[in-house]
Amino acid sequence: MSIVTAQRSEIVVAMARSWLLVPAVGNEVLAAAAASGADALVIDLEDGLPFAAKDDGRGCAAGWLERNPGWVRINDATTPHWQRDLDAIRGLPGLRGLMLSKTEAPEQVRDSAADIPGVPVVALIESAEAVVAVDDIARTAPVARLAFGIGDYCRDTGAGRTPMALAYARSRLVNASRAARIAAPIDGPTLAHGAESVRDDARLAREMGMTGKLTLANEQVPVINTALAPDSDDISWAESTIERLGSDGSRVTHGGHPPQLARAHDILRRADHFASRA
Repeated sequence: MSIVTAQRSEIVVAMARSWLLVPAVGNEVLAAAAASGADALVIDLEDGLPFAAKDDGRGCAAGWLERNPGWVRINDATTPHWQRDLDAIRGLPGLRGLMLSKTEAPEQVRDSAADIPGVPVVALIESAEAVVAVDDIARTAPVARLAFGIGDYCRDTGAGRTPMALAYARSRLVNASRAARIAAPIDGPTLAHGAESVRDDARLAREMGMTGKLTLANEQVPVINTALAPDSDDISWAESTIERLGSDGSRVTHGGHPPQLARAHDILRRADHFASRA
């Protein structure tokens, strides 16, 4: 039995909160990450590996995916590493999906999907060009979610990392996701390691309409999972709202009620999903 399967059932892509990026540098590192409780383990073949280590990293990723589930962040489609990454992981039984670095056009998604069909793609939005094209990217099959690459976006645009500086880009990802009828986007990582900083950033992401968060650190996983899951106050509000309005909306009396009822059902659906896989 695989390490992750032995620990708990997998969270579906649309619900996944913590997306743990782990460099493909050895089974011990990957095993520790798998034991962290992350909703999605993402083996990193891109920024997590220097160029000289990429061939070894591909071998490490392939070996892991022979026996264990995981996602893989592959290099962007404009580099020669992109095809080598795809060749290394194609057809492996543990491959759950691709995280496509520096996605800037729908064609990059389609080319990746044509090479490895049948797996979902998380498109990383990491530049001004990507933000401009995000609506088309979100509508391109098999994109399941968008993710915000904050560091590269800031480097590309000169923006700071404050909530105000990043509000436009975050909102574009949220609106593009909703318009394309895919799951809400995944926010970028918190570089500070303190739990309070991680919790504050996760709550900000949630306020912006995001339901997942990238992380580079195992210890951040439980903080993210808690911050992005419905808490007791959310569940209490949802239950009372459904009781007041009727599960089927039979006691709705004005136009403000249907959105409240829909939100209440979504909260309980998410809470039940996480509880059943704890």
